[in-house]
Amino acid sequence: MSSRGIRTSDRVLIVGQTGKGKTTLARYLAEQLQPIRLIVFDPKAELAYPGVAPARSVPELERAMNAPVVHYVPASLERDELEAACELVWTTRGPYLWHIDEASELTQPGYCPRGLRLCATQGRAQHKLLLVLTQRLAESHPVFRSQSEHIIMFTPPPVELDLKAIAGNVRREARELELALAELHAEYGDYSHLWYVRATDELRRCAPLPLEGATAPAPAVAEAPPTSPHEDAPTTADEQEAQQSAA
Repeated sequence: MSSRGIRTSDRVLIVGQTGKGKTTLARYLAEQLQPIRLIVFDPKAELAYPGVAPARSVPELERAMNAPVVHYVPASLERDELEAACELVWTTRGPYLWHIDEASELTQPGYCPRGLRLCATQGRAQHKLLLVLTQRLAESHPVFRSQSEHIIMFTPPPVELDLKAIAGNVRREARELELALAELHAEYGDYSHLWYVRATDELRRCAPLPLEGATAPAPAVAEAPPTSPHEDAPTTADEQEAQQSAA
């Protein structure tokens, strides 16, 4: 789909504070991967999809599973309901993109619904793409960070506990991640992010996407915002000037 090379069998983990761009990027990635069935688990009931009525029980979810967009808002976060809902998705034929909008609401460090855990560990061959968002990484199940081919960290830097939780999975020290995120935030502000690609052990600096409804415009990158969040962000004023001269 782009220079980042996300495939319809990948796992993508997006980490960041509330309102810093996680859902905007998730929607962007889902659009880039169309046509593919989109299944959204929305435990906080904060998302909306025009023309799509949320399923609010497992039977309603089952009836909606053949639609191109499935929006599920759990009636409760009891384990029985979560297990049934996740098992239903896991046993559905791929390809599909399963978007978990807040992993810490559905999982804990020592618990993950069976179907969701199997999708993370065994779904690749069935083209079941998993896109997991969380603002509380250390409170979510570790299968997401251990299995993800792409790990995206939004600025500003998360709390120290989350940095320590993710450091080993991106083959960096927690302090190195903190400094990189702080520098990126100082240069480009909110909505910028680091993108780790496991296949190449690459940690890319990504400029912000323009955010709909933001109270302030996203910081400028060179002369215009990037056309894709996957492009490298210039790192210094000298590099920006060199790029402009070359153009």
